[in-house]
Amino acid sequence: MRYTVLTGILVLAYLLQSVVSSYLAIGGITPDFLLVVVVTYGLLFGWEVGLSAGVFGGLLIDLTAGRFIGLHVLSLGVVGVFAGLAEDKVFKDNMLLAPAGGFMGSVASQTIVVFCLWLFGWRVPILGALRTTILPAALYDMVLAGLLYGRIYRYYLYLRPDPRGTIVIRRH
Repeated sequence: MRYTVLTGILVLAYLLQSVVSSYLAIGGITPDFLLVVVVTYGLLFGWEVGLSAGVFGGLLIDLTAGRFIGLHVLSLGVVGVFAGLAEDKVFKDNMLLAPAGGFMGSVASQTIVVFCLWLFGWRVPILGALRTTILPAALYDMVLAGLLYGRIYRYYLYLRPDPRGTIVIRRH
């Protein structure tokens, strides 16, 4: 059940990103719903879930809209791992965690994409991309992460793995 819900949220984020995000563009910058979900999963559930979500979400993007297969798999997978490595070092109730994670995850993901494009011979103006694309998109993803993190965190007790291997439902 847990993995079904997490996968459903990830697929919903993909659908929002592929269908709705172009209507939410501000100055040509679109929100990255999948990145925000990958960062949220990493921060809440650890690096394994962050990596899995990043690879699955990146593969969905690369297979449907990507020009290079594996580019988004790499960038979202790396972001998911690094967000997950911070999972046991952060206070999950802190609402500043999500915007900070969204900003840093967005900068890291887009920097990996720009670096890979540059590495394979594409002429990418690095400083121009930083000023016109990476930082505005990171600010947009920071706001989006602040909005979505709380919605997913609300169900954290039901979605987190139980150390005993059973599902415990607490009634309040």
